[in-house]
Amino acid sequence: MSQEICPLCSEPAGPFYEITRKTGGFRSFSHCPSCSFVFQDRLPEEEEERERYELHRNNPEDKGYINWLESFVKSAVLPWYESGQILDYGSGPRPVLTELLSARGYSVSSYDPYFAPSWPEEGPFSLILLCEVLEHINDPVSDFRRLYDAADEGAVLSVMTQFLPSNSRDDFKGWWYKEDPTHIRFFTPLSLKILGEKSGWELISENKKSLAVFRKE
Repeated sequence: MSQEICPLCSEPAGPFYEITRKTGGFRSFSHCPSCSFVFQDRLPEEEEERERYELHRNNPEDKGYINWLESFVKSAVLPWYESGQILDYGSGPRPVLTELLSARGYSVSSYDPYFAPSWPEEGPFSLILLCEVLEHINDPVSDFRRLYDAADEGAVLSVMTQFLPSNSRDDFKGWWYKEDPTHIRFFTPLSLKILGEKSGWELISENKKSLAVFRKE
């Protein structure tokens, strides 16, 4: 693997991990020592991504899935929402989170580059939600800047994504979260902080596991 440039901080990144599957397919990842970001070198094709997303079980009849979303709402919405419009960014094939919040009386709009590609006109947004979305985004700085422009003053951006367990190759090798071929970007609290600094968002809370909260500076 050749040296890559980190898509987060633009510093040199080195080879980190490779996967060659018996059924076919090769993936390689790089690690940036400057910001601790780990990223897949080759991006999946759009059709490959879409087909994988269509397999996601976004089913409102799935009680386990609804309980998981309820947990997200409890930690990512209720402590931070005061009033205004909410954006469910990367809402997927079925915007179940949008439906759940709308049923509770929240004003919610959905956006997804594949399944809801028309940008909503209801902004600016006071709360923006990325629920298991950030790990899929090729250029997170660009997306966060777009969200900054769409956000109201003092808006909150709540993100759920599994944080890297460590910068160890051995830990990464056994980490289940990388197995989804559309999971291409992996963060630590440091890389999330730098992502915010690059895009105008201040990281105000993170649980060192899976939840990060930003506020528009």
